Amino acid sequence: MRKLWKRIWKSEKGFTLVELMIVIIILAVLTGIAVPSYMALRNRARESATESEMKNIATALELHQADIESYPAAIGSIAPYMNPIPAKDDWGTDYLYTPDATGSSYTLDSNGADKGWTGTDKAGGGDDLRITDGQWTLIGAY
Repeated sequence: MRKLWKRIWKSEKGFTLVELMIVIIILAVLTGIAVPSYMALRNRARESATESEMKNIATALELHQADIESYPAAIGSIAPYMNPIPAKDDWGTDYLYTPDATGSSYTLDSNGADKGWTGTDKAGGGDDLRITDGQWTLIGAY
């Protein structure tokens, strides 16, 4: 009986190549499902953080406009109302602040996840963000 047990034990020791390949394929499929979901979730979090930061900048710009009765020529002028002033969005691209010549209007832009300006929001298939005079005019894709 002992010899029979040793023979069975030795012959069933370890995994076969087919079993290992099945496990690897299962792990690859699960990774293929999880990674895109993670990337979309990360982009939604970055967009949410960027939207919040842009709204804070817009609030500081509106405070400047209420005090001085014009929007600043440069974003650095809002330092008394917001400090530090963020220069980059959560994707690492610079915010674009564009005042008009008279100081009566401005736009504040973020290029979104693709880091390129298309001028479209989620309704138009883009991911850009824009605030014009304190109001959202483009909302991103996520």
